[in-house]
Amino acid sequence: MIYDTSYYDQKITRAINTAVGKPFSLKERFKLKGIGSSRLVINEVSKDIKAKLPTDESVQKASIELRPNGIIIHFKKFTEHFSWAIPYYKLVIYSSENFSIYENDSFIKFSKKPLRKPQLKFIKKVLYQKAIATNNNIPL
Repeated sequence: MIYDTSYYDQKITRAINTAVGKPFSLKERFKLKGIGSSRLVINEVSKDIKAKLPTDESVQKASIELRPNGIIIHFKKFTEHFSWAIPYYKLVIYSSENFSIYENDSFIKFSKKPLRKPQLKFIKKVLYQKAIATNNNIPL
């Protein structure tokens, strides 16, 4: 679900925390060596997200935040901030020409060209956390 988080709203915060869990504690953040990605360049988005992105020719970027039961993708349209909360059980990640994140019919495709080692490491961390949360076998 995509939420407008431009202003603090207790109902939205509760809904996000219910969907993907409360933020990690400071101790857990150090243990995970960070819970946020650097900004990623957006290549393509689904129709529902496209309406929430700027229509000008500027480069569109987003960042990913880890939560215990999912991820939150943060992006903005001028002064409006949006957060897309995706529980791990609905999260699907593809890596082809683009790095793609899907939840049902919604998706964001990120450009692979500017991805560097820290960003790739973060993507692996997301996959690892998803495997732990969904009790899948974790590849070594």
